Amino acid sequence: MKLRMKTFVFCLLLIAALSDPSSQQLVDSEKLHNRIALDSAVTYPSVLSQKSAENEAEQLQSRIVSGTPAVSGQLPWQVLLKRDEFDDLLCGGSIMNECWVLTAAHCTHPFSSIFIMFGTVLIDDFSAVNMIATEFHEHPNYDPDTLHNDVSLIRLPKILNYSSNIKPIPLVTSAYAGSSFIGHVGVVAGFGLTDDEYLDYSKVLLWAQVEIIDNSQCMRVYGDNVVIDSVMCARGRGNSNQGICTGDSGGPLLARGNNNQIIQIGINSFIAEDRCTEGLPSGFVRLTSFLTFIANTTGMKIK
Repeated sequence: MKLRMKTFVFCLLLIAALSDPSSQQLVDSEKLHNRIALDSAVTYPSVLSQKSAENEAEQLQSRIVSGTPAVSGQLPWQVLLKRDEFDDLLCGGSIMNECWVLTAAHCTHPFSSIFIMFGTVLIDDFSAVNMIATEFHEHPNYDPDTLHNDVSLIRLPKILNYSSNIKPIPLVTSAYAGSSFIGHVGVVAGFGLTDDEYLDYSKVLLWAQVEIIDNSQCMRVYGDNVVIDSVMCARGRGNSNQGICTGDSGGPLLARGNNNQIIQIGINSFIAEDRCTEGLPSGFVRLTSFLTFIANTTGMKIK
């Protein structure tokens, strides 16, 4: 697999292999650029509750991969990125405030403009609020070969008006700088592929639950040249195959904070190519590593 500059799919390692000390790195670093893929993470607050997890367990069989359809207004921070209004799908992203959208750097690099859709759970919603953005602030140390510093800030061309379907998501704060989030339940979502064989994007926004895991488990798949401290990893909750796939890059990884508030703790960055349904771990940008960059670029006050 070879990392390309748009959406990167890496693929995830079977849980059995993860627990096997003799298992070797499954992803050759030279194969990290193999194809354009789109991975985004989307979330629905109620799915972070224990009760909801139990109720949905039997339904989440094998689709975002293993996703459940979202309904209008459940994921008001989620945005859909396309190359232009006629494109199928590029990436996902999240609303930070009325002027800025957060996504992965490999989603905006090297485009000069991107079509953004807001407040919709349909991939082809011609009535959705939309804008064409041309100002992207990728992290200055973004590396398309390793996906290190895979963060991009999109300045919107005009003020975004909030509604019941369009709202920002609070970002993790510096108070969590020492938290690994290991063992926390997170939620991901997107319009990406739901199967490794049938290359069709989901027509509706899907969400699924994941569990944050130790980075050492990801290193066995992708190697320590890719999985560094500013990366965090997750796999399907309860040994399921739930998770992100091609088409889901740039979207948010959400979890509950200490005060039970839903916050964004990561950005969908990479997965394993053509192995989305195998239950392997996926990689996310660890947002606590980039709060200074975000604050300095946007002028936002992040506590």
